[in-house]
Amino acid sequence: MDEPRFTDPDLTAIWNFLRPSPPPVPSSTDLARAPHRRTPDAQAIAAREGLDLGPELRRVLRRRPQPAKTQPRPTSPTEGTPAPGNTPQQQGPAASRAVERSRVIRLIAQLAPGLRHHQLRERTTAWAALKLTAPELETWMRALGVDGAAAARACRAFGIGPAALDVVLDGRQVRRRLREGATVTALLALAAERGIDLRRR
Repeated sequence: MDEPRFTDPDLTAIWNFLRPSPPPVPSSTDLARAPHRRTPDAQAIAAREGLDLGPELRRVLRRRPQPAKTQPRPTSPTEGTPAPGNTPQQQGPAASRAVERSRVIRLIAQLAPGLRHHQLRERTTAWAALKLTAPELETWMRALGVDGAAAARACRAFGIGPAALDVVLDGRQVRRRLREGATVTALLALAAERGIDLRRR
């Protein structure tokens, strides 16, 4: 804003006395140490000094932009308290599940890139429910295919590990039979007839 000019020399002298002078640029150290103080405006100085500003000078001061006053926001009684469902203990498992699903999705998309979105979602849900480690997930999925989550679950329930999937029964590997739809109980019975215990592999 341009400096006002007065025809009355007394008003000019009062203005020169009251106008705020540009403060020196403080260093970062000074800013850290200095307490926060409110700079008095011209009206406050005039009132303190007992000066009559006169109508012309008062009009000039009213035209000058005043710094906005900010009121401290009242603190809510619940502020700072985690909202229900957002506590760190509850965020942890949710984040872990998201990471697990992401890992499953990437592997399924790698092994079966032509799946549609809903197909990918269904298979991701089925495999993620098994809660396998990354090496276990890759071993079972590569052995039984992206559609083999139910077969992998049944094998684990009967104590059949990944090593048993390479066993050959009547010329075909267990993994291939499972991919073709054979049930785990049927394969256990066939293996027992051949004197093979798939659960000790």
